[in-house]
Amino acid sequence: MDYTKLTVAAALMGASMIYAQDAEIATWSGFRKAAVSFTFDDGPQSDVDVALPMFEKYGYKATFNIVTNWANGGGANGMLNWSGVQKLSEAGHEIASHSNSHPNGQPMPANEISSSKGTINQKIQQKYGCVTLAYPNCDTPGDSQVLQNYVVGRICNGSWKGGSDIMGKDGPNNWAAASALMTGSNGTSDFKGNMDKAVQQGGWVAFLTHGFQGKTNGFADYSPTDANGMDGALQYAQQKDKDIWVAPMGHVAMYIKERKASQVSASTSGSTTTVKLTHNIKDNISDYDYPLTLKVKTSLSKAEVTQAGAKLEAKIEGGYAIFDAVPNAGDIVIAGEGAGPESSSSSETTRSSSSGAVDCTANPTDASCQGMAIASELQNNFNLSVYRSSDNYIVVGGAQGMNITVFNSLGHQVRTTRGLGAVQKVYTGAKGVYLVKVGSKTFKVKL
Repeated sequence: MDYTKLTVAAALMGASMIYAQDAEIATWSGFRKAAVSFTFDDGPQSDVDVALPMFEKYGYKATFNIVTNWANGGGANGMLNWSGVQKLSEAGHEIASHSNSHPNGQPMPANEISSSKGTINQKIQQKYGCVTLAYPNCDTPGDSQVLQNYVVGRICNGSWKGGSDIMGKDGPNNWAAASALMTGSNGTSDFKGNMDKAVQQGGWVAFLTHGFQGKTNGFADYSPTDANGMDGALQYAQQKDKDIWVAPMGHVAMYIKERKASQVSASTSGSTTTVKLTHNIKDNISDYDYPLTLKVKTSLSKAEVTQAGAKLEAKIEGGYAIFDAVPNAGDIVIAGEGAGPESSSSSETTRSSSSGAVDCTANPTDASCQGMAIASELQNNFNLSVYRSSDNYIVVGGAQGMNITVFNSLGHQVRTTRGLGAVQKVYTGAKGVYLVKVGSKTFKVKL
């Protein structure tokens, strides 16, 4: 079964009759059958030169595990400096820890569990901060301390051909020891085989890469991966998007933990259904506000879905409204189309640092930027990412609490909403170029 099904009672307002209202939380985002995470260790230059454009091409996001002392080296010895790491973050990828020092053949020192996280959080702004740790040499420095600082800790298993490295729908048995398959010289068929195995088992598989063959890998020289093989894997995942959810390791871990802890209830009055999605996860690591995919029964053939007044991307299929919503972010209302809130927006365009978006300040004559004025001041106190996902949605990351407006290429407003959690699908529609205004920044995205 590819979802967690919850049946709750709903009372008809103004009547004594009670009937069953079905509400389901998807096991994996989008009601897919499996989750896949691509992780990259050490922080070599090839992460930006090869992995960044490759993942951009397919609309996927990965986890990059950085050795902070090597990044502090300013790009020496073929490793990324912090500017290079920032490029990965701005494109929507997860930046995670791989220790400060990467000791040779030894477990990372226990003091680096928190200090490496602190360095990354100081250098790189992310919605969640650094919540994932990958151990050098695959040796955990202490499960308890790891789980006090991170949502998930990753080991590395070398049994590429075995089945034990596919984690179940509820994640690893030990969240300080999530497994990953080393990619090395394995080709597309090996990636495909393990992704198919995850689909068959309804589970989660993570891949671990150290650089790419023939590229600038610096210290990440342990069994570099064939770039063509990985490109073929991403192409295959995109072809099977209805079954395979590709997402960073920390995001998948959050989804699992939230889904297991969440409760959903729905009540219907007339043609309007109100849904409550809550959990009680609380620790010092994260807010746990990654969106969960819901399916709620409705009699409507067309509907708008909002959460705390913010419009959600939704579809009606088989008598259900299907959408992503953030736990503990307010009531979700499913109502007839046209009943959702409308809001106005100003027409300003500022620079963009996000992958896949045009810098409208530097390129004011770009056809898709015309008709929008350049803002007089830039706001740089938040880190945003705006991009096209593999399933052709415009996705905004890092915009919690901010107004989001989508314009088509003619400058007509097609969607207004507000950021609710870490990442959010804000629009999908006809092919073309769209402008996405978040706060005082505007991004160009092509669907």
